Amino acid sequence: VWSISTGECLRTLEGHTACVMAVAFTPNGHMAVSASFDKTLRVWDVATGKCLRTLSGHTEWVMTVALTPDGSTAVSASKDKTLRVWDVATGECLRTLEGHTACVDAVALTSSGHMAVSASLDKTLRVWDVSTGECLRTLKGHTDKVRAVALTLDGNTAVSTSNDKTLRVWDVATGKCLRTLEGHTACVMPVALTRDGHTTVSASFDKTLRVWDVAAGYQVIYPLESPGMSIVASLNNRIVVGTESGQMHFLTLRNWPRSPGVTAR
Repeated sequence: VWSISTGECLRTLEGHTACVMAVAFTPNGHMAVSASFDKTLRVWDVATGKCLRTLSGHTEWVMTVALTPDGSTAVSASKDKTLRVWDVATGECLRTLEGHTACVDAVALTSSGHMAVSASLDKTLRVWDVSTGECLRTLKGHTDKVRAVALTLDGNTAVSTSNDKTLRVWDVATGKCLRTLEGHTACVMPVALTRDGHTTVSASFDKTLRVWDVAAGYQVIYPLESPGMSIVASLNNRIVVGTESGQMHFLTLRNWPRSPGVTAR
């Protein structure tokens, strides 16, 4: 756990026995849920670093985790081809979401927490009713593994990335692909959307970060020293990118998209 203002490491959370792939925080920042290759998730008290409980059930690596807005429910995705819905307070697995035929690499939740969209190496995305576990629809169009997915705040639009070097913009309600964003020259990994949903940011093994106008497909390219592995888009058009080499890039979108420009510092 780090202090953003000073860069100081405040505490180290120890307990997982293999690589930790993802972490999600409750809205109040008091608890965090981590996902690991040790096939478990862990719930942590951020202030003390204590592990409050371990969530066991997946039979393969846990690739990622997302939390509902109230922090009460976690949804995890796994190499075992399933997603699991967890009660964060008790550690109970409420239901298992089955349907994908390969590793599930990513999951995103709508702001209501009622729906989830998952991305899988089976080349599809699936839309789920979190409360029932029902698969509402399958989004097909990518020609290779789907690596990541992001949702607009209203949950109406999803953006996915793939090994097929493209991003796709989807209508979540109908499952229709609205447009394909082309430009990357290698596998596209992380993706993030700005709060208004008009801009998406992607990073690729082609060592570029690309900022896209979702409606027009316009893009601005920012070079990276190595492949981008994670992206966070803040509320004030700030973007943080973590790369394979261990570096972090802090970027600001200015006058976007009318006068496109990306500056870094």
